[in-house]
Amino acid sequence: MRAGVARVCITPPVGTWQGGYGARTRPAEGIHDDLYARALVLEEETTGRRSALVSLDIVSLPHELSDSARRAAAELSGIDAAHITLCCSHTHGGPLTRPMGTLGSGGALPDDDYVRILDKLIAGAVSAAARELRPVTVRIGHAEAAFNVNRRLRSPEGTLMRPNREGALDRDVAVIRLDALDTGDGATGAGGGTMAPSAPPLATLFRYTCHATSLGADNYLFTADYPGAAASFVERAYGGRTTALFLQGCTGNIRPHYTGASGGFRSATWDELDRAGRELGGAVVSAAERSTLRTGDPGAAGTSSTAEVSIAAAGRTDLVPYAPPPDHADLDRTFAAGHWPDGAAVSDADRAWAVEVRDAAAQGTLPRGMEAEVQVLRLGGVWLVFLPGEVFVEIGWRVRDAVAAATGAAPHDVVVSAYANGNAGYVPTGAAIPEGGYEVTVHRRAGNTGYTAEAEEILVRSAAALATALCSSTS
Repeated sequence: MRAGVARVCITPPVGTWQGGYGARTRPAEGIHDDLYARALVLEEETTGRRSALVSLDIVSLPHELSDSARRAAAELSGIDAAHITLCCSHTHGGPLTRPMGTLGSGGALPDDDYVRILDKLIAGAVSAAARELRPVTVRIGHAEAAFNVNRRLRSPEGTLMRPNREGALDRDVAVIRLDALDTGDGATGAGGGTMAPSAPPLATLFRYTCHATSLGADNYLFTADYPGAAASFVERAYGGRTTALFLQGCTGNIRPHYTGASGGFRSATWDELDRAGRELGGAVVSAAERSTLRTGDPGAAGTSSTAEVSIAAAGRTDLVPYAPPPDHADLDRTFAAGHWPDGAAVSDADRAWAVEVRDAAAQGTLPRGMEAEVQVLRLGGVWLVFLPGEVFVEIGWRVRDAVAAATGAAPHDVVVSAYANGNAGYVPTGAAIPEGGYEVTVHRRAGNTGYTAEAEEILVRSAAALATALCSSTS
């Protein structure tokens, strides 16, 4: 297998609105740290099959922008757009890329000029990486970082966004290390070479599961948040000779654990954010240095640094259905009582949503669901799964286990990432839906009726089916 990397700055101009928080009242006022698109292109030498992965310091990409960027990258690089993956870090210190709708406080709109250039910057990063291909080996390792916490706490007032130390939580730091092969004379070649153990990795992919919301809505400086701080730490640790690509995990119900005197969440200081970056970056380097070689045999550990590593990619798009419109009589009773079945108070925005849904249903314009794309990429014995939207951590575990069962891979060789290829919104577990809470009800600000429990099942089935198909096609 050959690989190439590139890094392109995507920091917007000061004065561009930031994304993630509807409570912001003005555009960004400065830059704390630059934002990047980090691209990795992979090629199977025997077949010439190529795939590309781009890690973006962006809160999210709407489907139309994700699609246009992938098409632009395909045109420049020759890689099939279906085999290009765009992964957002979900930093809430990055630019707004789609209208906030009723989530915004008014006036927050994307900078159209920036959005138009963003897909070209992404395409340029992929094209640049495709011109720098070198033979590589694949290793995988794991460590832990401990600054995240479950953010859904059940209470008599409903499900609150407060620390839940007993809730589901994933502190695993999964690291995929790609090392360039050295022929011994300083040049690189397709085979017969040996890896210099002391050489920095060409690319370091790392997955951690935590909302990139260290800073609150009162931050008006562009920042990549802790993922950017960690990536910079890793790149500095290797003397600037590696490209560190962050993959956000299934973090729909997970966030940084910074609390105030009342026990609720608060915004981190810049020093705390930097410490989180060092903690995660240190865990990445530790895992990379203890990583295990993987060959082209799925699920098997390798013993030869020159073993051929095969790659394969597949994707599918399913319509994930929304719930049926709520019953009018049930809504009337809820509004008369002043609270939802989960205990949460009814707001004016809730009443406006009910009117919007009723009108759309009567006119036949109510959305039926969201098209969600799932991708699976195999690098030798390592499996990467990419899901759209803000997926709950428990769903990520189910996807991991389903892919492992379908392929015979060890679960720790399956790495699941979310926030890929468009914004599908929050995807809660079926069990969480009746509990309510922000993640379950925020769909009311997007003019739809929210997912049913079937969403979880569709993602799990799709990932397992893709992995099974890849096993069959490469066996």
